[in-house]
Amino acid sequence: MRDLRQLQSFRSTALCGSVRAAAERLGYTPSAVSAQIRALERDIGFDLFVRGGRRLIVSEAGSELVAAIDEVFGAVAVLDERIADLAAARLGCLTIGYFSSAGARWLPDLVAYLENTHPASGVRLELTDGHVKPAGFEVQLVVTAERELATPSGMSSRILLADDYVAAVPTGHECTRLSAVSLAQLRALPWIDNELRDSSCRQILIDACRSAGVEPVFRHQAHDYATALDMVDRGLGATVLPRLGLRGTREHVSVIEILTPRPVRFIHVVYVNNGPLAAMAADAVRALGDLITPG
Repeated sequence: MRDLRQLQSFRSTALCGSVRAAAERLGYTPSAVSAQIRALERDIGFDLFVRGGRRLIVSEAGSELVAAIDEVFGAVAVLDERIADLAAARLGCLTIGYFSSAGARWLPDLVAYLENTHPASGVRLELTDGHVKPAGFEVQLVVTAERELATPSGMSSRILLADDYVAAVPTGHECTRLSAVSLAQLRALPWIDNELRDSSCRQILIDACRSAGVEPVFRHQAHDYATALDMVDRGLGATVLPRLGLRGTREHVSVIEILTPRPVRFIHVVYVNNGPLAAMAADAVRALGDLITPG
């Protein structure tokens, strides 16, 4: 376990350019900062600074370490915020984990509803990767390739939507004369990726392609649906995305149904069964159901 005081002393000295300036910034004595840096150098086995006159110059290895330490302190800041919330007994704050396309479509209305129905409680939104987290969330929106979902102890789930995939192609392409296309037919166009490589939504598409005997090859890479659709709008190729990812209209984009095997993702809501926010979580789940199937 690294001593955070040593890392802090080194990082501040690297940023300030001198031990004295770092000590003033941290509220330590210069000798204490120097001692922390020497202890860190002894521990890791290499020099962190090149002494150049009165100013300290960070070594090449030290520069790489500064970047890594920034990530460490970023994580510590998140941890401190969570601890502060718990210490302040902010148990009236419902934490909802969501993925981006669901957030854009449903979360503003859901938060507005909870604000009106639970005015004494807050809502915290956290972007996740769409997988079930065992702790830290009272409500989570989750994506799977299966209709059934196993949940951790103390949690329940409800399926919200079977979200089928559609093809977005440049208007005017010969595919647009068809009411539906196969994944194989779409290979006549360059393909535009729209997900991170390790995302479950992307894997659902890859699996459907292979079931259809198609090995997908992506000409262009995008990491979100909006960017991919903008690229289609400019005639750069086609993209296949969940229907929920269609947001806004684009003059030169046509949306076409996909023939079997049609990719589909299942969107679930996972929520806690007990605890001080269980009732509010259940209310949020009911509201999500109403938003998706109004009336």
